[in-house]
Amino acid sequence: MMYIKMEATKNGMYLAHVIGTGYSGYVDKTHFIKPVVKYTWMPSKLYTSATGNSYKKTIKDGQKVSVFNGSHGRYQVKAGSSSGYIYANNLAGTLAKKTVYVSSKLYTTSSHTKYTAVIRPNKQVYVKESTQNMSHVCVVGTAQSGWIYTSHFTKPAPAAGGTTSTPKATAGTSQTGSSTAGGTTAGTATGSTSGSASGITGSAAATSGTTATTTTGNTGSGSASATTATGKTGSSSASGTTATSNTGSGSASGTTATGNTGSGSASATTATGKTGSSSASGTTATSNTGSGSASGTTATSNTGSGSASATTATGNTGSGSASGTAATGSTGAAAASATTAKGLDVSHYQTLTQSSFNLMKRQGYSFVILKATEGTGYTDSKFYTYYKYARNAGLSVHAYHMIGNSTTDPAQHIAEAKHFYQVLAQTKASTGYAFTGYAFEDIEPTGTNSITTTWWANAAPACAGYFLNEMQALGQAKVGIYAGYFNWNSYLEGHTDTWPGNTKIWLARYNTTLGTNADVWQYTETGTIDGITGHFDLDISYDPDF
Repeated sequence: MMYIKMEATKNGMYLAHVIGTGYSGYVDKTHFIKPVVKYTWMPSKLYTSATGNSYKKTIKDGQKVSVFNGSHGRYQVKAGSSSGYIYANNLAGTLAKKTVYVSSKLYTTSSHTKYTAVIRPNKQVYVKESTQNMSHVCVVGTAQSGWIYTSHFTKPAPAAGGTTSTPKATAGTSQTGSSTAGGTTAGTATGSTSGSASGITGSAAATSGTTATTTTGNTGSGSASATTATGKTGSSSASGTTATSNTGSGSASGTTATGNTGSGSASATTATGKTGSSSASGTTATSNTGSGSASGTTATSNTGSGSASATTATGNTGSGSASGTAATGSTGAAAASATTAKGLDVSHYQTLTQSSFNLMKRQGYSFVILKATEGTGYTDSKFYTYYKYARNAGLSVHAYHMIGNSTTDPAQHIAEAKHFYQVLAQTKASTGYAFTGYAFEDIEPTGTNSITTTWWANAAPACAGYFLNEMQALGQAKVGIYAGYFNWNSYLEGHTDTWPGNTKIWLARYNTTLGTNADVWQYTETGTIDGITGHFDLDISYDPDF
């Protein structure tokens, strides 16, 4: 306790006397204010003064400190038994430690336009603050800080039938593990499939085909309800046209049932070489091994248990179901719903060559979306170059325009549409290829367009309508919108009545599932492509136009 001579201060100091002693002197007036508790957000140097460069030690991140006062951008603090000054930006009033479950770009601002590093899955971070679906974080034990998507703290749900699914395993070749593809065709998904099956091992049943034409040489007990029965050994009845060389107990009531071994029934149009237990009720069933059901048009060389009800499912190994159009070249458990194609979107931020685009094509990518313009005057420096490279490589090419201003004035959005259209119209002259793809407006906050929550809630759908309708009026029939999942779900979906009826929807959600309907899903911003340096935004299209 001290007595203070309150009527006088000198350079921010009080003249004080320690009660019960002979000590008197000047004490910083802020030392009589009860300190505030804060936390070191990142490893922080404990400086000896508010202005100098000398420091005593480094305080680890996540440490509790007592804060007394601040000046020159630093706070005077006490950390344990040590006192000194720490930069104000290194302190947080509250601090939560969380785990990042998805590869996350560490952006320099909450508008996520530029990033400095990538946080890998299962890293822990301290969260300082959150705003507009972005969180300000520091990687625990490092000085790496920046902004990531808040949704990346959500632990992915396990995929149906097994391990956690990852978006990249959706479309590809030779999928291994439990896999679910829920769309029109699942091609080459490693897992159990159903389609038409032939060569099934075990007791097999092929049912509900056309009519039985031939059943010849049946051995064992069974019935063949065809017209002619030839060379039958054992108890059996033949009442159909012809049943040929069926061995074992079973019935064949399809057009042709040939060489079936084991107990079962074949009633599909053609069931060939079936061994084991299985059922085929599609048009053609070919060489399926193991137990399962095939009810699609064609299922070839399927191994394992499961069902495939798509048009084509080829070479699937493991348990799962494939009912999508194509699932090719991915390893691990994954979920794909609907007809899918692999793509990516790039801009001048990526350094690419003709060889880069050739590699993309060879690795199964079929489309690319290039940044073309922003605002009313900016054209991406690599748009024409990358357009030519991509078309040379045989890729389908589309383009996007970054919204430059969040005004509600229709004239601004119409002017941006005109700029975008004019750049696309010059593609033939600049590259030798006419622009034939979709033109998307990218609606997201940047460091310059001043998009706010209020604008999203009150103006976003109408402003998008001004842009899209102007594009079509100018002659660009194929148009679309890009947005984040949160903003689409919160502000745009259900408010598109002023948009052209054929507007395509391209959504970003860095999760294991999209969670809504869209034409294109940007499922990661930290994807990699073998042989090409850097990270990429990877996409899946559910639309055959891509």
